[in-house]
Amino acid sequence: MRAKAEAAGLPAATLLREALGLTEARRRKPIPRVDPALVLAVGRIGGNLNQIARWLNRAMLAGRVDLDALTVARRLLTIERQLAQIVEAVRRC
Repeated sequence: MRAKAEAAGLPAATLLREALGLTEARRRKPIPRVDPALVLAVGRIGGNLNQIARWLNRAMLAGRVDLDALTVARRLLTIERQLAQIVEAVRRC
């Protein structure tokens, strides 16, 4: 029993409960392999996006915005959605 549990990567008690039907098997999905360069690039873009949004919020609160804040906010939202699509596409691979 212990060898089976170890091979399955589970505690023996969990394997026993599953075998007796006392609990449903809950397996974690394997973590997908992702190109580290992609993760780094998306992280950098996300960080830059956050810095821009923070600057915009501070400027708006201080009344120092000389640009169309709504246009900037829309473009930031577009970038954020595109990043989310990239991440989701990579997760599906």
